[in-house]
Amino acid sequence: MDTNAHSQVGVLLKRYVERGEIAGGAVAVQQRNKLVIEQYAGHATPGMVAGSKVLWPLASISKVYSAAAIMKLVEHGELTLNTLVCQVLPTFTGAGREEVRLRHLLTHTAGMIYESPEMEALLQAQTPLAAMITDALNSELLFAPGTAVSYSDYHYLIAAHMAEVVTGRPFAELVQDLVLKPAGLDDTFFPPPIYEHQRLAKVRGPLAEGTDGAMYNSAYALGLAHPAFGVVATVTNLAQFAAHFLPNGPRIHSQATVRAMTSDQTGGAPGAHPAMRGYGANAPIPWGLGWYLQTSTTPAVLTDLASFHAFGHGGASGCLVFADPEQDLVVAIVSNTHVRLSAERWRMRLQSIA
Repeated sequence: MDTNAHSQVGVLLKRYVERGEIAGGAVAVQQRNKLVIEQYAGHATPGMVAGSKVLWPLASISKVYSAAAIMKLVEHGELTLNTLVCQVLPTFTGAGREEVRLRHLLTHTAGMIYESPEMEALLQAQTPLAAMITDALNSELLFAPGTAVSYSDYHYLIAAHMAEVVTGRPFAELVQDLVLKPAGLDDTFFPPPIYEHQRLAKVRGPLAEGTDGAMYNSAYALGLAHPAFGVVATVTNLAQFAAHFLPNGPRIHSQATVRAMTSDQTGGAPGAHPAMRGYGANAPIPWGLGWYLQTSTTPAVLTDLASFHAFGHGGASGCLVFADPEQDLVVAIVSNTHVRLSAERWRMRLQSIA
């Protein structure tokens, strides 16, 4: 273990807690499949210190777990990346929708809006997931599929629904049976059962905060099992999940699938990156299948010192995970302050630790 790095990580975590920027947080680092750093600071929720058993809402990192389950269905031949959405969901037609393929959804090139403009009200009203799916299916496209990158929760809501239709099974069951169980992720849940809610971190600043529909914090929102933001996990389980996509990591997918998920699939399509600003108007945005990528066109999108082969994903609840094949390294960071409270400080906290 690098004791100096371990100490520096601890100092940064405590500093952000002492400044009141986060209530609590944790970091886990694996190198060559060995846990080399594990640090905790502050409180996950009032009265509960951050520790090894805390479950942290992973927000949009959930999309990678969803992609991992869908890619198992691709391996099984139940879907292909070029499957048209309308072949599985016949109502998804008109105004260019009939051109959207599964690969467009997984790479955020389908052209859908991010989420309903009324999302906060939908959460407050404790709207069923089925109604959110219907809303997504009826939404108009922003551009022709494949021509640009625009990050969207709707993309994963529809992709997961495709998986449900072709298998006849709830998507949460697919994630459990195809990803969490075979990967041995016993402290990762989608959705978390009620008896596990007592060890959940509470996020400051989410949509519908203070109501029974609060995103990440309410029994309703957690029970949605939303494929774009519904996974919770311990910080070490998060690191273990990402390790499955390193060249020398454990495997639940074929090597070919891992290569596809961690390679650029957007073909140079332009867009704005959701995790970083300053790449210029209409810069090419590389994206894998689930994972986003740090390359020469998106330098430091994950962290300053990772290589241009690194891949990862962030979550608005205050988390980031990335893997760097050149260093055989995984870094997982979790905290509990939402990006809405200050996007630039959110990025600064996560990237300075990384």
